[in-house]
Amino acid sequence: MAEHTKIVSSTPKRTRIRVSRKRRNPEEMARLAEALRASPKVSQVETNLYAGTLIVHHQPKALADIKAELKDLGVIALAATGIETSALSLSDAVLDLEKQVGPLLANILDLKLLVPLGFGALAALQLARRGLEIGGAPWYLLAYFAYESFVRLNKPEENQPVRC
Repeated sequence: MAEHTKIVSSTPKRTRIRVSRKRRNPEEMARLAEALRASPKVSQVETNLYAGTLIVHHQPKALADIKAELKDLGVIALAATGIETSALSLSDAVLDLEKQVGPLLANILDLKLLVPLGFGALAALQLARRGLEIGGAPWYLLAYFAYESFVRLNKPEENQPVRC
């Protein structure tokens, strides 16, 4: 399995990039750091040769420019994947879909409730069909997705009053 350069973490002003093993030499790390430092949106770049990471301090919303700069240098930076990323993508997709179809359905159906119920139904179906067997999409993973999607989709907005 090939190892790729990955964006391990990113905040609005700081991004940590784990460089692929083939690029973890002093010359290549220095070349990448210098190229990123030349960007007007980057204030500082720290390198750690032993960990194989670059920590880039930048202006807010500069991640796309950093990725483009790395791509120009021949480095494709992949986002680290995981449940957190998937859950955020699902949340964004469901909320966007609800904004589009909510008025058409006269707000009768609430997608923020239907998506978790769908995952819960799939979890129950898998449990009934396969029991506690582990294989495919196991029931406990689907149950986790049901819970996680419900929590993420139904978190109260900061500006809305809390309903009692």
